[in-house]
Amino acid sequence: MMPPRLVPLLAATLMLPVVLLGAACSGSRPADPGTLVVGLEANPTNLDPRLATGAAAVRILPLLFNSLLRLDPAGQPTSELALSWEMPSPTAYVFHLRRGVRFHDGRELTAADVRYTYDWMRDPKNHSPNQGALAVVSSVETPDPGTVRFVLKEPFASFLQNLTLGIVPAHLGDAKDFADAPVGSGPFRWGEWRPGERLVVLAFDDSWEGRPHLDRVVFRIVANETTRLLEARRGRIDLLWNNIPPYAAAFLREAPHLAVTTRPGITYQYLGFNLRDAALQDVRVRRAIAHAVDRDRIVKALFLGLARPAATLLAPENWAHAVDVATYRHDPDLARRLLDEAGFPVRPDGSRFALSYKTSTDRQGIEMADLVAEDLAAVGIRVERRSFEWGTFYGDIKAGNFQLYSLRWVGITDPDQLHYIFHSTSVPPAGANRGRYTNAEVDRLLEVSRREADPAARRAELIAAQQLIAADCVYVSLWYPDDIFALAKRFEGFEPYPGGQYTSLKQVRATH
Repeated sequence: MMPPRLVPLLAATLMLPVVLLGAACSGSRPADPGTLVVGLEANPTNLDPRLATGAAAVRILPLLFNSLLRLDPAGQPTSELALSWEMPSPTAYVFHLRRGVRFHDGRELTAADVRYTYDWMRDPKNHSPNQGALAVVSSVETPDPGTVRFVLKEPFASFLQNLTLGIVPAHLGDAKDFADAPVGSGPFRWGEWRPGERLVVLAFDDSWEGRPHLDRVVFRIVANETTRLLEARRGRIDLLWNNIPPYAAAFLREAPHLAVTTRPGITYQYLGFNLRDAALQDVRVRRAIAHAVDRDRIVKALFLGLARPAATLLAPENWAHAVDVATYRHDPDLARRLLDEAGFPVRPDGSRFALSYKTSTDRQGIEMADLVAEDLAAVGIRVERRSFEWGTFYGDIKAGNFQLYSLRWVGITDPDQLHYIFHSTSVPPAGANRGRYTNAEVDRLLEVSRREADPAARRAELIAAQQLIAADCVYVSLWYPDDIFALAKRFEGFEPYPGGQYTSLKQVRATH
């Protein structure tokens, strides 16, 4: 028998194409070959690359800022501002800069700007989320305007991954309003920002890579899912990327002006816990919640099968992916026994205790929260779902103001992200250990893996850390949703990056 929650979900799924089809007959935006419109589901929270952590901002930043190195479509570091580099010792990196690169205000980018950016992030008073990852840096030296030398306190296997952060101009970076109209050296420059409505970036004529083919990119913030789909169907949005619900993919394919693509994704969806909460600090309670959640039901209801089950942060494509980790099959009876053992018997009202579940106002997030709440109610945990606009929701999560929540890690390719997310020193703002997890052995393994020169030994250490994290049930690993994007056929050259960055928009052009 179909679970009762699936009935309204499937009804909505079947009705949406009818709604969209009727609306699609209305007028569309006149085609401007120089403008591409991207639909976003949430506001970028901060477009200063030294401080940005939200997915929307991180995906846009490569258009506005250059970094010493960039990640290629396979997620590997490659040259950008640094033409070349060498390692004169295991704790020293020397980078030779591309000369003639200019910021959007015309000032030339030099080694002094690189040093300023990294020293700013390393300074504890600035509360950069990158501070923890850069703690290994002893000094940043500038022998001449075209050379930067990083001296490390100890070897760090993933150090190159930390050099993909945008470089900020030293003469502007201390301005209090820098994030309101940031100046970088990327292929696009700041144009306009109307929070909650749109962000516009304009082609930078003096880009060292050559002027982009597009004159402007407009990021429209359309939080309502149905409205976002309608606008794409009407031709008023040209690109949707990983904010298309699976049930709408087939319908959008019917639009003659859109090309829709799906592929296995590496984005990781999880249910997070506040480990300082009186109930949730007990691993038996966390495991009970993991056993109570029916992932298969939720994947069927929300993703129509377009998602893979997840057991760890690193997707199967990652070289450090751990296969042999604790998994939590759907088993409500086992969940009930674990809750009994943890000292939470069923009370006269039929419940054991209550939890608050925070989510954004995103429709899929709300639907998921409601389905999880039903699963937890079945084992005696009463859930209050609380929905907030993105900025408030994300601020609460970083501040530790939650019991349960769900988020996604988008496009993780560097396994050192395990340190950023699970090391005990990575509590925000120094990192993303939002649940305040502490495990001395996990800390040790993640620290050793950073210094490990042998890839096989490093992989073993990272796998051991993942096994402990899974056994401690720090997250309930849910799934890796498939990547889905729709692009107007009048554009070509778009290449999806594993981290979701819009980097390739600099090479996109209109075909007619």
